[in-house]
Amino acid sequence: MKIKKNWEIKASLLTKARNLYRKGGLNPAFYLYRYRFSALADKFKIGKYPLDVIAETSNICNLRCTMCFQSDEALPVLKTTKVSLMAMDTFKKIADECASYKIPALKLNWRGEPMLNKNFTEMLRYAKGKGILEVTSLTNGTLMNENICREIVAAKMDQLVISIDGFTKETYEKIRVGADYDEVINNINNLIGIRGKSRKPFIRLQYTESEINKHETSSFYQYWNKKVDEITVSYCQDFGSLGKNNPDEVPIHSFFCQQPFQRLVIMADGTVTVCATDVMGDISIGNIYEDSLEHLWNGSKINKLREQHKSGRYYENSMCRICAHNRFNANKQAGR
Repeated sequence: MKIKKNWEIKASLLTKARNLYRKGGLNPAFYLYRYRFSALADKFKIGKYPLDVIAETSNICNLRCTMCFQSDEALPVLKTTKVSLMAMDTFKKIADECASYKIPALKLNWRGEPMLNKNFTEMLRYAKGKGILEVTSLTNGTLMNENICREIVAAKMDQLVISIDGFTKETYEKIRVGADYDEVINNINNLIGIRGKSRKPFIRLQYTESEINKHETSSFYQYWNKKVDEITVSYCQDFGSLGKNNPDEVPIHSFFCQQPFQRLVIMADGTVTVCATDVMGDISIGNIYEDSLEHLWNGSKINKLREQHKSGRYYENSMCRICAHNRFNANKQAGR
């Protein structure tokens, strides 16, 4: 079984095309970046710089979702990390390099809830002020009060992805432990109202399907489809097992990952890794305070990983081997 993406956009081809235009408008640079993002990776090619940078504004979270490594107290993912909230100076260095190299996309999130960082909206304004083409973030929506909604709209954030994994209060709160369903729904509706007829931000809801909520997927889609711009459904990957499985005991599948050919991920303390699934930082290639994004992107560590994927030897990297196995199981469970 060749591993497919473990998420999908729930929309017709016409709607997908319309939404792409809503994001990119008449700017040819946007469509070139989106084309290169997939086309170069599929051909095992890279540009001089990454096409996407993820800046971890926070590695802590206010929720303990059932499918997330943050809920596993026994997994020492973040316990050795001294920096939990990215400093404004660190973020400025990242945004400045992205702007200087004309890197088209910058995401303000990763392992934690980004809005826990009190500088979140300032970071957003700074990145957009630098002229970065696409500035986005993902949030659980719990902290997205009216003031933050107004600042997001005023800053013209390009896209905000909101994770919400249930159509009823009972199901949602069973998965999103620590969240208040009514409060999150109110926050989403506030953002929709404040944005009004503006194009920014493009609002996407992300629904992680599992055994707990799959009976509500259809109802969720029917209700939110006309209220937000886009809905994606992802299939639950057990991130927690990344730290528990023995790589030598994990089967090998037909697999290659696009991420080493697309992006860099920067942790709150400036450590740089290659992959957004590398929640334990096992594939670290350096630190932005010791090197530039350009040099890290073209360095020997990341090139070795690319060669492993290009030649079908991804399993030589223990993290990649376990990740491929988890993605295989997620798609198998989803019947894909």
